[in-house]
Amino acid sequence: MAVGVKGQHGYIFEVQGFSSGKGQAAITNSQKMAESVVRYLVLNHDIPVYRIYLVGMGNAPTPDETANSKHIAGGRVEVSLLKNDLEQLASASTTAQPQTK
Repeated sequence: MAVGVKGQHGYIFEVQGFSSGKGQAAITNSQKMAESVVRYLVLNHDIPVYRIYLVGMGNAPTPDETANSKHIAGGRVEVSLLKNDLEQLASASTTAQPQTK
C-alpha cells in the first residue's frame, strides 16, 4: 500500500490501533501499537508524518457477521488509505488537451 503512493499527492493513511483490556490501559496499548506501524511507514517507506492520522481505539467493539458487537481479545492495527480523487480529476482535466482535426 505504501509503495503505491510514492510521488502522489492527496492521500492520508489512517492507522487505528485496537487492544484488549479496559479503560486507559487499553487506549494506551492501542496507541503504542498504532505508533509502531506509523514508525514503520515513516522509516521504511518514507511516508511523511503529516500524511498519517493515528487513532488509539482501546478495546472498541467490532461488528461480527451477526451484526452484534463484541470486544476483541488480543490486539490489532487497521491501516486505511484515504485518497482525494477530486485532486486527481482536476490535474487530469488541466493536462488534457482538446483534439482538433
